[in-house]
Parts: sequence; C-alpha cells; structure tokens
Amino acid sequence: MSTTEVLFQQDGPIGRITFQTDDGVNLMSTPVMAALESRLEDIKCNHCNVRVLIFTGAGKTFIAGADIREMDRAPGDAGKAFSQRGQRFMTTLSRFEQAVTIAAINGPALGGGCELALACDLRVMAKEATIGFPEVKLGLMPGWGGTQRAFAMMGPAKARRMIFVGEALSGDVASEAELVNESVPLAELMPTVDAMASRILQNGPAAVRLAKRVVSSTEQHWLERGMLSEAEAFGEAFIGEESREGLRAFIEKRKPAWSAG
Repeated sequence: MSTTEVLFQQDGPIGRITFQTDDGVNLMSTPVMAALESRLEDIKCNHCNVRVLIFTGAGKTFIAGADIREMDRAPGDAGKAFSQRGQRFMTTLSRFEQAVTIAAINGPALGGGCELALACDLRVMAKEATIGFPEVKLGLMPGWGGTQRAFAMMGPAKARRMIFVGEALSGDVASEAELVNESVPLAELMPTVDAMASRILQNGPAAVRLAKRVVSSTEQHWLERGMLSEAEAFGEAFIGEESREGLRAFIEKRKPAWSAG
C-alpha cells in the first residue's frame, strides 16, 4: 500500500492541499496528520497571506478512511490515545484562524476522511462521491470528533442513522441532510469551489477572520465534553475483541465473525 502525500500549492491568497497516493486511495494516518499540522503551521508562521485553504484528493478518493493497517498494529490499550491524537488535529484544523477552509470532496470521504471534511468550515461535494462513517462495520466508532460534529450539523435522527448503520451518503443526500453545503457534478466541483473562494476573498479579511474566531470558539465549548466521551468510548471499543476481529477481517477481505452479544 502506497503512502499518502500531502501536497501544497499557493495561488495568491488561495492555498490548495491535495492528498495524493500512487494507487489513488488516500488514507488518513498519524504521519499524514503530522504533515498536515506542519503545513498549517508553515502557512501561519510564514505570513504567506493564504486566506482560503482548499482540501481535495487526487485520484479516486478524497480520503477513504484511516489507515487500517496502522490501527491493526497498535496495541489494544492505545485506542483512547489514538482517538485523542485525531481529535487534537481536527480541533487544530477547525480553529485555524488564518484562512477559511473548504473541503472539495471529489470521491469517498469515509471515516477519518469524513471527520476531516466536517472539521473544515465549508464542504462542497461531487454528486458521485460518498461520505460517511463505516467504523461500526469494523467493530469501532468514529473517534476524531465525528460523532459530535455530525450530530450538530445533521441533527440527532440523521446522525444516529448514519453512524449506527455505517451508511455512506451520496452528494445529493449529504446536501439535503445539511452535512455538506453544496452538491455538484464532479466536473463542476473545482470551478464551484473556486467561485466560492473568490466570493469569500471579496469580503473584509479581518471581518472574516473575526467571524471565524467567534464561530470556532462557540463550537469548541460544546465539543469539548462530547469529544472526551467519544475518546473514552473509542478506547473501550478499540481494546475489545470485536474491533480486533473487525480490523483483521477488513485486511483479509472477509466478513467479520462477530461473537453473540
């Protein structure tokens, strides 16, 4: 399995982060999170005047999920720390004051990919793409803030269905559920995102940053308690035999053999 690269390109006040893998299946891993954190820090510290930051994927996926092999190698008692590590990154992204962040969802955004998209300020999704949380199919649950952000965006009934069923939503369904801001044909995805970025750039830079600061601060107040519970629950799931079987079954490309419970 090839390594997912984090590529950055700047075009004036617009920055673009692209996930790229040789096989086109981009995955979220601890090294990818570290590379993203480093890139965000570079943008902030180098005063490069990026006011809109766009995330997208090259190839078949936006981010197809977390690196299952990395998770399978981790000891069972590492689950809570793994969840908290992902939560810290998603919080850093959601509170990144310098730029408005836009997820341009070109393909499957599942698990950790869905959580990254939800941590962005805005989401534009190709109709042909899918977004969701398949973690329960692995004996796990979303652990990087996804339970909390989905609940806030979609409401309890829709969030419960997506999380409990492990359901992947199309672009149109995700838009109707208010999980994404807009759904467009894949060919129109980047022009639509660029037009959105252009409209943001016409506004007062300081005003946009201040508005984002207030919204992010308000969000953080209700996120903190929920994410603590999420990390505890993820750790409990991760240490159990069910998740070990689910991860192994995924790697071996077979159906998991759940024990009765």
